[in-house]
Amino acid sequence: MKLLKKLLFTTLFAVCAQTIMAQTASETNEKAVSGPLSANPDKFLGNITTSGRVNPDGLEYASLWNQLTAENESKWGSVQGAALGLFDWQGTDRAYQYCRAHGIPFKFHCLLWGAQYPRWMDSLSVDEQRHAIEAWMDAIHERYPDLPMIDVVNEAVAGHQPAPYRAALGGEGQTGVDWIIRAFEMAHERWPNAILIYNDYNTFRWQKDEFIQLVRTLRDAGAPVDAYGCQSHELTDMPFDAFRQAMTDIHDALRMPMYCTEYDIATESDSLQLAQYQQQIPYMWQQDYCAGITLWGYIYGRTWTHNGNSGLIRDGQERPALTWLRQYMQTPEAENARSPFPAMRKEASLYIKPSALRLSAGETLKVVVRAHLRTKTIDHVDLYIDGIQLPTRRRAPYVYQVVPSGIGCHDLRAVLTATDGTRYERYSFIEVKTH
Repeated sequence: MKLLKKLLFTTLFAVCAQTIMAQTASETNEKAVSGPLSANPDKFLGNITTSGRVNPDGLEYASLWNQLTAENESKWGSVQGAALGLFDWQGTDRAYQYCRAHGIPFKFHCLLWGAQYPRWMDSLSVDEQRHAIEAWMDAIHERYPDLPMIDVVNEAVAGHQPAPYRAALGGEGQTGVDWIIRAFEMAHERWPNAILIYNDYNTFRWQKDEFIQLVRTLRDAGAPVDAYGCQSHELTDMPFDAFRQAMTDIHDALRMPMYCTEYDIATESDSLQLAQYQQQIPYMWQQDYCAGITLWGYIYGRTWTHNGNSGLIRDGQERPALTWLRQYMQTPEAENARSPFPAMRKEASLYIKPSALRLSAGETLKVVVRAHLRTKTIDHVDLYIDGIQLPTRRRAPYVYQVVPSGIGCHDLRAVLTATDGTRYERYSFIEVKTH
């Protein structure tokens, strides 16, 4: 009898153990399947809040996406639109705290935009506007001092939504974009380790050249702009060859990190949406200079496009583009794609700041290379002009006296080398005229 009881106990224990193991394996598989879609540790596939909510319609946001942008809640007009000195942080807090709880990057969108700002700014003097802008940024910094990414200025290409209060930041000035440069300097003073982004639309079609010119001016003037954001709303019917060429043209001109910041394919046609996703997403994702993609909404009927037809979940069902996206993100090409920001963080701040963007032949140009590493140590900094290396600098300030040879444009390239051998680069150029 004792032997029989022992055998029964052993059998029952084994069955229970197997059941527990099976349940654990099932739970593990469910967690693995539940997302996020991207398993790449260095670049994100993100999205936005839906009607002010992080988890819409019972969906768990982090089961799909691993980066979050508040669609409207963080814009100046949303936070401080009621009155000077009165802030409503509820929507931003929800998105920010969700990201912290789930270990995903939160992008603050945005500091300055001409479309959504407090209308009480219009009645202020220039000096009062400047103080209000400073107070706005200070309030954000006090509440969110560790922001990893910020859209500093949004949609300032001519004809878009330049801030009507730009005179408070210096107006056009010598570069034509002095006010934007000042905005980036103010952001960098408060968040030196954040990735600071200039964001705009029509970048691939219609206004590509204007976008390049604006961002290149910021870069060449030494503004602390770390990346450019291409909203990508205009790609629904764009032929792939034209899209690929435009993206290449932008990168060749700027040679900076890129984000696809507001991607959507707005169409009722599942087949068209799928086809554009299949061509455009892998091309962007697999570029070393692309740091991440943020889709602009995913619930059908609740995105900003006409009838919300860019949504990827319709009546609770995945549209084919989302099903394909889920599969693509599991491929080795997607999982191993490289990013200019490993671990989705900025390590190096590296900016070339010349004393002028244009000079006459024979003039000496002072060039300051601003260099900082977040966690590593700088070993030395080099500056090249037209491929010719100038003397190495091992201690800050990294200042160079440059005399360009010949009329025309001259390339500048700064190279920061850390003590572990890691190298970081920044490009710029200056123009020499006859007089």
